[in-house]
Amino acid sequence: MKLINFLKKNAIWILIIFFGLLYALWSVNRHNHFQTDAIDLGIFDQPMWLWSRFKVPLSTVKWNQYPGAHILGDHFHPILIIFSFLFRIWDDVRVLLLAQAVFVALAVYPIYLTANKILKSSALALSISFSYLSFIGVQSAIDYDFHETALAVLPLSLALYAVTFEKWRLYFVSFFLGLLFKEDMPLMFAGIGLFSSLKWLKDKQKGKRVIFGLLTVVLSMIYYFSVTKVFIPYFKNGEPWQYEELDPRIGETTVDLIKTFFTRPWVVFQVMFSPSLKVKTMTNYFASFGFIPFLSPFSVFMLLPNFIGRFLTDLPQRWLIRFQYSVNIVPALAYGTIFGIKSTMGKLRGLGVMWGKRFTLLLPFFIVFCSLFQTYRTNTPLFRMLDWRNYQSQDRFAINYKLLSLIPKDASVMAQSAFVPHLSHREIVYRYEDNLIDTGKPEYVLMSLDESSDPPYVKIDLESKIEILRKNMNYQEIYWDGTRLLMKRKAQQ
Repeated sequence: MKLINFLKKNAIWILIIFFGLLYALWSVNRHNHFQTDAIDLGIFDQPMWLWSRFKVPLSTVKWNQYPGAHILGDHFHPILIIFSFLFRIWDDVRVLLLAQAVFVALAVYPIYLTANKILKSSALALSISFSYLSFIGVQSAIDYDFHETALAVLPLSLALYAVTFEKWRLYFVSFFLGLLFKEDMPLMFAGIGLFSSLKWLKDKQKGKRVIFGLLTVVLSMIYYFSVTKVFIPYFKNGEPWQYEELDPRIGETTVDLIKTFFTRPWVVFQVMFSPSLKVKTMTNYFASFGFIPFLSPFSVFMLLPNFIGRFLTDLPQRWLIRFQYSVNIVPALAYGTIFGIKSTMGKLRGLGVMWGKRFTLLLPFFIVFCSLFQTYRTNTPLFRMLDWRNYQSQDRFAINYKLLSLIPKDASVMAQSAFVPHLSHREIVYRYEDNLIDTGKPEYVLMSLDESSDPPYVKIDLESKIEILRKNMNYQEIYWDGTRLLMKRKAQQ
């Protein structure tokens, strides 16, 4: 009996700890097995390490040149300055992976509190929490290195909790901190502000939610244009921000998008839903929560910033579930599920239909089933995370680590992209490029036929590139076993 009571009382923390540990273990395991990459773990790690040493965060990984450009000229994420001091606790890139897992897992707690209070059902609250933690977009983000977007789910989740229960101090702390995570975060908060304004527009007792929602939209848009038109170009030596990547039929900038929306709205809708892959991806998101968010239509507005930034572009990689692009919509989907269930309960009661015990018992199982079924359908990595065979070490890993240990910590290096996150705590580290050995003149070069590369070279290409490197008379071989190559630049005569 005591055990049952303990489990009931602490079920949400058991979920948080389980998924937090699972995601942390998987992330670190990927890194240990050389499955992380220069893009994007190395890109984040090097400038953050420089910040932690009170140096200018110039990234040689991102631009493959020395000195690299300021990392805030790529994406504007000053919050990472704070996270960079984790390296003062543990000077290892793995600390970023652990922090990401913790933030993603903890972000479910405000969702659980909201669901429990509004729906008055711990079973429903736990099932929605499970769907958040096992969401296909969360899995994909954890499976793709480290991103500030994944960290941002915590301020988004806290902001939604705060606006729901009118905890305005918490709301504005979450809002202003959340803006610092990335340049697209003000758009996500604008979606929250729009949701708050529309959902409670007719409720005179909820006037603050409408006012603060509209204020959020205004402040968010001011901040967004300030960052993309002023701050990023400043750190980029006057060059414009480059990540809008809109479909040419719409234009080039956000201003073009706004003009097209009002003058040729059919073009915007055509681009948004074509090709069909975009619709398939959107459908998979809603299916993960049993399509329940549609029962709270205003909740869908919170997804628009993410959908606009992805499905109106001409970049096919953004149309997929993969990578980090889907993780920041999960708080909105979870809250949409909560309000969708609440709305349906109210309508049923208004018709004189009581929300029966059977429905109460079945709905949590349905929500959990939908999440697991979507994991299976989309082949996202949750089930692979639970397979112990994926955690087994291989002999080649020990050889890789031996070669890494032979490279001095302050030496410049050019390496295959799978090695870069293991070498990025230094001022000069490059991803492999054909001509970089002559232009960058790295002191060390590390390559392998067994590890991944970005761009993704097939084995025959890697063999050719390694053979060319071995013929370079300016370098001497330190190690070559037919698969792995470590070279050192010869001393100048």
